[in-house]
Amino acid sequence: MQTKKSLDQAALVPYPNTGYLIPDYFGTANWAYSPPLRKFIDAMPGLGQGSKNALGQYIPIAVPDTKTYPGSDYYEIAVVEFKEKMHSDLPQTTLRGYVQLSTAVVPGAHIALTHNGVPIVKGDGTQAYGVDAPHYMGPAIIAARDVPVRIKFHNLLPTGAEGNIFLPVDTTVMGAGMGPQGMDAMPMDYTQNRANIHLHGNNTVWISDGTPHQWITPAGEDTPYPQGVSVVNVPDMENADDPRDGIQTLYYTNAQSARLMFYHDHSYGITRLNVYAGEAAAYLLTDKVEQDLIHGTNTTGVNPGLQKLLPELGIPLVIQDKTFVDASTILSTDPTWAWGTTPRTPNTGDLWYPHVYSPAQNPWDPSGANAFGRWMYGPWFWPPTTNIEHGPIPNPYYDPVNAPEQPPMMPATPNPSMPGEAFMDTPLVNGTAYPYLEVEPKAYRFRILNAADDRFFNLQMYVADSSGYISPDTGYATEVKMVSACGTPGIPADWPSGVPDPALKGPDWIQIGTEGGFLPAPVVIPSQPITWNLNATNFNFGNVDQHSLLIGTAERADVIVDFSQYAGKTLILYNDAPAAFPASDPRYDYYTGNPDQTAEGGAPSTKPGYGPNTRTIMQIRVAASAPAPSYDISALETAFSKTDTKRGVFEATHDPIIIPQAAYNSAYNVNNLPADAASAYVQLQEFSKTFSPIDASGVLQPPVTLQIEPKALQDEMGEVYDTGYGRMSGMLGLEFPVTSSNLNQFVVYGYASPPVEIIKGTANLNATPIGSLHDGTQIWKITHNGVDTHTIHTHLFSAQLINRVAWDGAMLPPDPNELGWKETFRVNPLEHTIIALRPSIPSPAQVPFEVPNSVRLIDPTMPEGAVLTPPPPVGWFDPLGNPINEITNHYVNFGWEYVYHCHILAHEEMDMMHAIAFAVPPKAPSSLAANLIGSFFNKRVVLAWTDNSANETSFTVQRAVSSSGPWTTLATLPADSTSYTDSIGIGINTYYYRVVASNTVGDTATPGFPTMTVDSGFSNVVKVISNQVQPPAAPSNLTAIRLTGLRVRLTWRDNANNETGFVIERSDNGGAYTVIGLGYLGSVSFTDRFVLPGHKYTYRIAAVNAGGMSAYSNTATVNM
Repeated sequence: MQTKKSLDQAALVPYPNTGYLIPDYFGTANWAYSPPLRKFIDAMPGLGQGSKNALGQYIPIAVPDTKTYPGSDYYEIAVVEFKEKMHSDLPQTTLRGYVQLSTAVVPGAHIALTHNGVPIVKGDGTQAYGVDAPHYMGPAIIAARDVPVRIKFHNLLPTGAEGNIFLPVDTTVMGAGMGPQGMDAMPMDYTQNRANIHLHGNNTVWISDGTPHQWITPAGEDTPYPQGVSVVNVPDMENADDPRDGIQTLYYTNAQSARLMFYHDHSYGITRLNVYAGEAAAYLLTDKVEQDLIHGTNTTGVNPGLQKLLPELGIPLVIQDKTFVDASTILSTDPTWAWGTTPRTPNTGDLWYPHVYSPAQNPWDPSGANAFGRWMYGPWFWPPTTNIEHGPIPNPYYDPVNAPEQPPMMPATPNPSMPGEAFMDTPLVNGTAYPYLEVEPKAYRFRILNAADDRFFNLQMYVADSSGYISPDTGYATEVKMVSACGTPGIPADWPSGVPDPALKGPDWIQIGTEGGFLPAPVVIPSQPITWNLNATNFNFGNVDQHSLLIGTAERADVIVDFSQYAGKTLILYNDAPAAFPASDPRYDYYTGNPDQTAEGGAPSTKPGYGPNTRTIMQIRVAASAPAPSYDISALETAFSKTDTKRGVFEATHDPIIIPQAAYNSAYNVNNLPADAASAYVQLQEFSKTFSPIDASGVLQPPVTLQIEPKALQDEMGEVYDTGYGRMSGMLGLEFPVTSSNLNQFVVYGYASPPVEIIKGTANLNATPIGSLHDGTQIWKITHNGVDTHTIHTHLFSAQLINRVAWDGAMLPPDPNELGWKETFRVNPLEHTIIALRPSIPSPAQVPFEVPNSVRLIDPTMPEGAVLTPPPPVGWFDPLGNPINEITNHYVNFGWEYVYHCHILAHEEMDMMHAIAFAVPPKAPSSLAANLIGSFFNKRVVLAWTDNSANETSFTVQRAVSSSGPWTTLATLPADSTSYTDSIGIGINTYYYRVVASNTVGDTATPGFPTMTVDSGFSNVVKVISNQVQPPAAPSNLTAIRLTGLRVRLTWRDNANNETGFVIERSDNGGAYTVIGLGYLGSVSFTDRFVLPGHKYTYRIAAVNAGGMSAYSNTATVNM
């Protein structure tokens, strides 16, 4: 490669329209590095004010209001902008995060909330007060199973220009730029202070899921787009439903087992930035089984020994990576940085985020590569992306004499541009950089969450190297002793070189749960450095094959660690997961003594005791006190196992798994679950799976067969890419249903596409399958043709990881800690990942209100009728591969709309996300009534019913001549219909009627895309005898007028067409009514000639025929 010469800020050229500087793509790093922070100076903050560190950090615990909505825990939560000190060597960092608001029921500390010294006011103009001050990763909500949580969410972020986030927003990203009104709207772009709440792992109704289109803006924001198109408030909660009030209501069923969830932002186009800025917090759900294991009780039958096996609810370890601005160096490595709390002037302590898309290629360099490049650039990749909107443009820095490293052309990508990924240099735990934790020599429970935007963690523990660097500030060792990269005699045969010394391994992890709740059995996981599959004959060569506690983005681990053997020791929580995963870029691997990589756009070598360092996450100081007895793992294993005399933890807390495997034998107290690959796993060549499911007791049932749903994941440049600028992208899609060597094709779709994942539900809101099982099960085979491991997260659904299988047929069973139920899965390149989904739609008893469908434009950022942007490389295809010329933007019924997506957040917003449309049957209509009217050749049956649902798309009226059918469809009526008239002419039959509501979900306008119709139960059946005379309709508008000569004139309106006459009745001075006359057919008047002076007469009239008498008319009174 040619020698590189970095351009300083003064030499850079601004874009003509934005004022931002055009990056030097080929001679500058365009990256930033945190200041050299001392490691392990600050204590790790914990839950509650009692766990506050010297920086003032802790994670507040939300206080429930149990009075406002009896039977539910209620919270008012706001998103605000605030500052917090995250390390002793940093000034305060500006953040955005959640805070609980004071109410009359839960006032808390009643802290007046401010932003830059100015009071924060609520939408009604009053001062906002907090139950506690805002703190990073707070407030944590602790909930109980089957006790709903209700939230009123306030967006209290700044408005106007102050509402712009302090991170670079790429307005070319879907959902972050121009809205559907285009330049006719002012301002024309979506605002940067949009926010929402997605409870990650919940199983609630879609209106409270927090999908990308369910964001709100603050009250008073000047925008034509005050909220997302899918915002629907909880019907039975107080809310004015003003789209500009900055308020949203949410409802969570908590109808799940104990687990750690978390709530975070999911706003369209800015999710990665909002989460990185701090919009995330813990949500801990507990249940009676967990409480038995904590307190040594046995209310659930899992703990007859009454042992206290779990150390409380546990200590949260929320791990992330961030980069902090160093104002003294940033302009030399990232000279176009123009964001932060003092835009265009770097401010130390601000959060930094990458904003220059540096191409990995340089066709004019002898090597063909750009030393400073980070991501593939389509026009310079094979096959080249020649159909993008903005291809390479002339390089303003091209100077073959004075800057020969500068090529004549450069990408037209904007600045700011979203990156391929954002791998940062400083790990945080609970919001503190490089913290330490002091523990006693006993067992502790940790609830670990990987809340990083993009980075994986392979967590291990090692005793710190006491012969190495000792911090002069604390007196503790800060580094991990390594073995030689050239190999060291005596280490285990499978232990790699250039990694921590295995002789200093710390305590094992005892994992008991994941994001899906408790595992079938505890899993002991020793420290183990990352290794890769280096067998060049394997198709999945280069994938990670050995690891310790590996946690991808958004995954959780519930673990017990026994420190009883480490009294007086200093331990280091160590990470060596590659970034990207699995194909590491060494510039993202920050560790003590690493090579100086400034010549390639990387960081200088890291010094001992300082950052940047992504390997040494935190320090654990074990007290030199008398140790507790070793943790009794055999007792824990006994508690988890089901026996003839006790329940098992997994069996007592979860639905039965879908495809039985021998690994679940102890969970169900059986020994016959399949162990052979043919029965227990899905082979790559299988397109359907026949297996025997189990009941709740683990007993095998008769075989069933399900078709395998072929899904696809593609992230290779040239096959999927950003069609605007040629940047990297990733997309989900479908494989052809039956793939073979002569028919092997992916069909990829972006988020703004007709839905292709449609799941069917039943009338009682429990899902049913497209197949043979009764409970909604589907088996997905996700085929990954690409380079990165992706963490695929499914909203709403719990799923079982069945197995992985490489493209060459190598079978890869789940890791023991991947068993059970999960909602976030690692999907590896050149492998099939097979999961079995079980929808967990809440029951009517869990949801005390009706829920409408999500009906919206396919792309809400574009006007109706606009031509949608097709996916690369060659446009639209339907799921069977038939080409479609174009699709215009139109309204689609997404049913109960959820999403599934990659939880590497940069990938999610590079379009690796799909809508999931759940077709939920409507509630059945009721109170069907029939009225026969007319006569002779004009008989008609008027039907009326009660519409009980909020999600029907039509009603069907059916008729039969027998109560048992067969039934003939008379009409299909639009939603909200409540009546229908059946013209039966001279009919002389007896007829039976019933009505059913239907819900059609999917894109009915675009040929080839799937739709699904689900029906309610039938209404009651009504019987009509058509030759039976029906009583006539009652007359109305009766008047009585006194005439001369002691007479009263009556007139009325005849409302019937089948009367034979009228009966006229009179009451004299308030006495009983008596018949005083009869009116003939069609008459509308009558004269009463028999009246006396001084009397008060009241009249009423009814129509009559052979079927009986109508109701009476109104009364009319006259005084003589």
